[in-house]
Amino acid sequence: MEFRVLGTLELRLDGSPVRLTAPKQRALLAVLLIAAGRPVPARRLVDELWGGSPPRSVDSTLHSLVSRLRAKGVSAITKEPGGYRLGLEGAAVDAHAFERLAGRARESAESGTPGEAARHYREALDLWRAAALVDVPDSPAVAAERARLEALRLAVWEEYADALAEAGRPAEVAARLGEVLAEHPLRESLWTRVIVALDRSGRPDEALAAYDRARRVLAEELGLDPGPELRHVHERILRRGEERPAAAAPGLGDGERPAGAVVPRQLPPAPACFTGRATTFRELTALTEPGAPRVAVVSGMPGVGKSALALHWAHRMAGRFPDGQLYADLRGHRPREAVTPREALDRFVRALGLPAGQVPAGQDELAAAYRTLLAGRRVLVVLDDAAGPAQVEPLLPAGEGCLVLVTSRGRLSGLALRHAVRAVGLDVLSEPEAVALLTEVIGPRARAEPGAVAELARQCGRLPLALRIAAAHLAGNAHRRISVYLDDLAERGRLAALRLRDAFGGVDDDASAAAVQATFDLSYRALGAAERTAFRRLGLAPGGGFTAGALAALLGVPPAEARARLDALLAASLVQARPGRARAERYHLHDLLLDYARHRAEAEDAAPVRERAVDRLLSWYATIGDPLALHDDLDNVLAVTRRAAEDGAEAAWRLPAALARTLALAHSPARAAELHALAVTAAGRAGRPREAATAHNHLGEAYERLGRYPEALAEHSAALELHRRLGDRRGTGAALRSVGTVHWLLGRYDDALAHLYEARDVMESAGDEGALGRTYNLIGIVLRTLGRMDEAVSWYERALAAHRLAGDRDGEANALNNLGVIHAERGRHAVALGLYRRALALRRAAGSRRGEARALNNIGLMEIHLGRRDRALGHLRRALAAHRETGDRRGEGQVAHDLGGLYHLLGREEEALAHYAEALRVRSEIGDRRGLAETHRDLGELHARRGDDVAARHHGGAAGRIFTELGVTA
Repeated sequence: MEFRVLGTLELRLDGSPVRLTAPKQRALLAVLLIAAGRPVPARRLVDELWGGSPPRSVDSTLHSLVSRLRAKGVSAITKEPGGYRLGLEGAAVDAHAFERLAGRARESAESGTPGEAARHYREALDLWRAAALVDVPDSPAVAAERARLEALRLAVWEEYADALAEAGRPAEVAARLGEVLAEHPLRESLWTRVIVALDRSGRPDEALAAYDRARRVLAEELGLDPGPELRHVHERILRRGEERPAAAAPGLGDGERPAGAVVPRQLPPAPACFTGRATTFRELTALTEPGAPRVAVVSGMPGVGKSALALHWAHRMAGRFPDGQLYADLRGHRPREAVTPREALDRFVRALGLPAGQVPAGQDELAAAYRTLLAGRRVLVVLDDAAGPAQVEPLLPAGEGCLVLVTSRGRLSGLALRHAVRAVGLDVLSEPEAVALLTEVIGPRARAEPGAVAELARQCGRLPLALRIAAAHLAGNAHRRISVYLDDLAERGRLAALRLRDAFGGVDDDASAAAVQATFDLSYRALGAAERTAFRRLGLAPGGGFTAGALAALLGVPPAEARARLDALLAASLVQARPGRARAERYHLHDLLLDYARHRAEAEDAAPVRERAVDRLLSWYATIGDPLALHDDLDNVLAVTRRAAEDGAEAAWRLPAALARTLALAHSPARAAELHALAVTAAGRAGRPREAATAHNHLGEAYERLGRYPEALAEHSAALELHRRLGDRRGTGAALRSVGTVHWLLGRYDDALAHLYEARDVMESAGDEGALGRTYNLIGIVLRTLGRMDEAVSWYERALAAHRLAGDRDGEANALNNLGVIHAERGRHAVALGLYRRALALRRAAGSRRGEARALNNIGLMEIHLGRRDRALGHLRRALAAHRETGDRRGEGQVAHDLGGLYHLLGREEEALAHYAEALRVRSEIGDRRGLAETHRDLGELHARRGDDVAARHHGGAAGRIFTELGVTA
């Protein structure tokens, strides 16, 4: 069975086409295909096929459509609880083949074979027959998939052009991209590649003519001048400079950092004492020279000092990488807590300045965004504790400007098959280096016993981790002679040689295993009983990182007591301190010490004791109310939730539900979505519909914060269906409100009001007073959007009273904010400003960064009306930064629009145009049609003021058409 979506929707059986003449059949098949083998709730299918106007007997009609598709040969459609699933096992889908071929092409490009890459890209593009799903009726899922595939197609076209250029075939670039430019004449990156290719083909006059065409098109269609990259290419051709193509990445000495680019500084602190490794240091430093490999892998046994060397060298070399330093602890040798490439890419693109709302969900898209952000920049990337090539490869930049330093227990030989890699093996220290390290940490008394220090170095196997722990033990026991310590160490070492060689996976010989075991044993035995218990409890934590609060939960003691025990562990060098985002400091255990702590816990603590400690930790995680503290512990929360999901434990859905509100404030919507998706799956597998409904709702809210509205609608609809099936009226009311909210976000105002009025009725009949305030508020918002101001005020006032009665400060701030909007629109700016300031105070008291951003935006607007424009500019800039920080794309689009208006008032027209263009882009991407119309309207007015009648008519016409479609006035 074969499905084709890259053009008209086609079904083929045994190579022969099967006609699908009915539009609803095509629509149903398309939605099931988009789900890619996942079940689709029946309610969602109804919404996708009929929108807000389903037939009276919709269930039987849907079943009939499914039966007809099965009769056509699509026998893999199965009935699932509450919906249908199209199994794709053994089926061919051209879109999947397209993505596979594009991935193969990228691998070829990265391995330095651009000709082969170009061939694979061409094969991928040849699968396209027309626009994706071109004959399928529009629905939210189809529109989103069509947009996703088109974005991928354009990216592949550009990567194909880059491969051709790299293969020395610029004339083909200009010829091939001509057809794509005809479809997308406003895409500047296509113009740039065509113009560079024409110039490289020895046709500079045609290149300059192409630039003129691009400039005219952009001015006529968008009212904008070419962007800086396109202008730079034009100026370069005019100067006849012999430079590399714009698509290629510069080397270490080329280029300047783009104005306003974010410069990440992610390196953890360098080790306090570092000695030796001079030869290795020089070997790594040579990699910063032109023509050297761009990837280095430092490998060696656990505890040999790979991370210490990498961080020491990275800090010394930071000045050679002015565009920043990225760092990720990949935790590759803790399989259940290992960082996936997608997780690392997500963090990197955010650190490089990509707004949260623009961060892609898929790994391939994240990798493309990462490479784009690093193109032309000089950044050092440190990847610590990698498991293997598969974990590292997606994190490698494409150009020559960056250097990647990897540490791993293995040599990662597979990387060298496709990349130029310098392998750096790290052994134990030489005897002089080991003695120097001990002397530096122990202090002057080491010089009084030189023979004992040398023997201590040998007894520790010259392994840096063992040396540091032994030295810390002696430094903390100033009156103990080194020779006495040696006697104890030798005794422990002889015992250790007889057992536990494999307790520290990766330590390759008996001597090193014995040294590690003996050193750990002596330091552990030197602790007091309370500190030994604390150390064992740390072995039960899900990862090597933790806070004092987490240890307090594991121990069942107050945080102050846990911190006192941590001080003792710090003094013994058994844990390390690292800064966190919250006020609380974070701590870390080396992999070997974590393994040792787990071994000691299993040997000394009964299973019920260990289980109770873990239960306390889970309970503590569920009570975290500080968003920054949760952000610091989010890796561990994800790890325990994954573990619970694998084990089928209730924590897999209970923990995300308990943390939902704090997660919403923690400014990590993508990771919140990952957590709630685990809960959806786990609750569904366990047959817990009530918990699954809650998880669907929380996942929908995370998608809302990411601007992924069609997916949010699908999750909220799934929650609504489950609540109705359960007869849960309060849950039904809340889900109806959520569905109504997303309809409003998508500009479907009639559907929004219908769901919100039904939510109100259900909540009032159920006596759900606490939820009514937010529903009243949302009804007011939709009515205001439709221009029905007096009705909106009435609903806002009802919402304010309900929130105050319930003691809901965040809801009260919402109502005050929205009443302020009405007063502002009626010209009562001072009154509105007072309401906004009250709302801001409530937002800050509630810890709502997202709400604070909205209040700052509104205060800025009122300052404009009151003539205080400089003050307004500060408020709006802070609001824009906050919206980007929290991933609120709708808010980002609104503030970008408002900044455009303010710069217009200030006479700074270029800045106004830039902010309006940003608002158009964001609002178009998230489907904010009302906002899009407002930006077109105001941009048209700006062009009219500048005397550009063509651009003014274009934007004014676009605004008028959208307002008419929405049924609202401008």
